[in-house]
Amino acid sequence: MKKIIYLVLFLAAMNSEIFANYSTPGTNKRWNLDSLVVNSGGVVTFSSGSYNINDTLIISASDTVSILNNGILRLAQSVFIDVYGTLKIMPPDSVKITAQDTVAKYLGFRFNEFADASVLQKMIMEYGNSIRLLDCDMLINNCIIRNNTQNSTFGNAAISIFRSNAIISNNKIFRNRVAAIQSGANIASSPQIIDNEIYENNINNANVPQINWGATLSNPPMIIRGNKIRGLYTNAGGIAMLAVGSANVIIENNEIKFNRYGIALLSGNINAVINNNIIDSNNIQGNPALGGSGINLSGNSTLVAIIKRNYIRGNLWGVTIQGTAKPNLGNVFNLDTSDNGLNQIYGNWNTGKIYDLFNNTPDSIYAQNNYWGTTIQDSIEAHIFHRNDSLALGYVNYIPFRTVTDIKTKELSITNYSILNVYPNPFNPETTIEFGLNTSQFIQINIYDISGKLIETILNKNLNQGIHRLNWNAGKRNSGVYFLRITGKDYNKTQKILLLK
Repeated sequence: MKKIIYLVLFLAAMNSEIFANYSTPGTNKRWNLDSLVVNSGGVVTFSSGSYNINDTLIISASDTVSILNNGILRLAQSVFIDVYGTLKIMPPDSVKITAQDTVAKYLGFRFNEFADASVLQKMIMEYGNSIRLLDCDMLINNCIIRNNTQNSTFGNAAISIFRSNAIISNNKIFRNRVAAIQSGANIASSPQIIDNEIYENNINNANVPQINWGATLSNPPMIIRGNKIRGLYTNAGGIAMLAVGSANVIIENNEIKFNRYGIALLSGNINAVINNNIIDSNNIQGNPALGGSGINLSGNSTLVAIIKRNYIRGNLWGVTIQGTAKPNLGNVFNLDTSDNGLNQIYGNWNTGKIYDLFNNTPDSIYAQNNYWGTTIQDSIEAHIFHRNDSLALGYVNYIPFRTVTDIKTKELSITNYSILNVYPNPFNPETTIEFGLNTSQFIQINIYDISGKLIETILNKNLNQGIHRLNWNAGKRNSGVYFLRITGKDYNKTQKILLLK
């Protein structure tokens, strides 16, 4: 089997310096936007209810700029905020960072060494390029980072990280140009990426994942935990790592769905723990020669991964192992109970055949104590490709396996089809509506305004049993709260949604 997953990561390359029209004086002074309006010589102005950043603003070392009130900042074309001191955006509700001209976009933020005390919180960033972190361990929390589509070498992802152990938590990151979060391949960074909603990035449909990573520190490890990572564009993967150097990563408690592939570790010198993730339906490109694995491991024997307690289903391939990579999917014969398997791997198929595990290496691997969707050993054997299928391959040691009475399945069975998910929410101007039906029935989807007035019917037809998705484009509507209601014979759900323009 030949499977190709291309990953675009960039070696360290510093962009040429762009000199700003105004730098704070570096006198250990605290600034706010109003004081910058007075002192910046026109770089920061205020008009029509919003602040304007008209040229690049440098926050010098020892100075602090605090934005603690709700407001709007509009940045001119190709400018950015260059932080050597401290920038704190911490409003009670939100500060929107947007473009003066949404066609001629701005660059964004660059946080440099000694900017560790900086905080971006309750911020909306849109129509720019990137938040770029250089040697800076700051906090980005509870922000909305969307529609940043400016094509520039300033940053190649919505959040671009170099030598940073930042905390990136509780954010919504969506519809950006390529990756949501990315590092340099050869630059060790170990951030914590926790409890974010990361979806529908890579609108360029380039050959990159939504989290695109290279090297990490050995200690602390990089942590990717509790995120929802959903795809839309057919070339966008979920999480991928290609380390020039080495990487130590914990990937756990994530929900990774509807991407080209789920998790791909694509080089040697990676030590990974992949634990308790739902990796489901990563098959949107549909070409098994180019991807579609729930988990793909491709490297030499220094690629080591413990894979446990995951739900891997509905992908083109379940787990694929290439080169001489050394994953451990369950070994009950050793004394260490941290590698006892407990995965559920089933229903991964392409070209009419189930491939729950494909050991495309010459070495044997352990995959004991897992549930394979059946208790019949011959059926499990038929779903695993290894030495019994080709003498060039190593064995998969999958016995003993778990039975259905041993586990609590998280399968999206028909009895569970009552989900209603609207994402993104807040949105501008388009959102995706996802719901499931127990039975075929007539469904109507209506949109109501805040007063309860019906403003639009977006669906009115018979639908089959199963999961359904459709988009609503609110480009002609005003910003505000709306209510989405889905009704049918045995289905009645209402969801509040927020349009922010």
